[in-house]
Amino acid sequence: MTNKTSIGKKWFQQNFLNWTSGNDFIDEFIQESQLNAQNVKQVLEWIPYNRFKNIEYFDKGGFCTIYKATLLDGPIVYLTNNKKKLIRSNEKTVVLKSLDKSSSLNEEFLNEVWNQYFIFGFIYFILN
Repeated sequence: MTNKTSIGKKWFQQNFLNWTSGNDFIDEFIQESQLNAQNVKQVLEWIPYNRFKNIEYFDKGGFCTIYKATLLDGPIVYLTNNKKKLIRSNEKTVVLKSLDKSSSLNEEFLNEVWNQYFIFGFIYFILN
């Protein structure tokens, strides 16, 4: 039987070198979330831009531009029993936020991202 709330911290750690946001600060933030997550709903992950389709402008906010898009793979549902493969849901419509001046991200901002993630259960950003 598969424990759908079980996550493979070792699996995530072994895959740290298989992805990068291009920003060490963000990578470390995501990696820390993966190592400290108690269930799959707490796992942040880097999703490359090419994993989204039907990206449509929605609105412009104070510090970001908001888009609607389809996430091709869907969010993580669980890691298989043998901890070799992530199982994901189907395509999902999501909101993308393109951050202005994302090169100046800091710990305070990322803590706000973390808090938003726990309030809404998901959050997707595009870095400029």
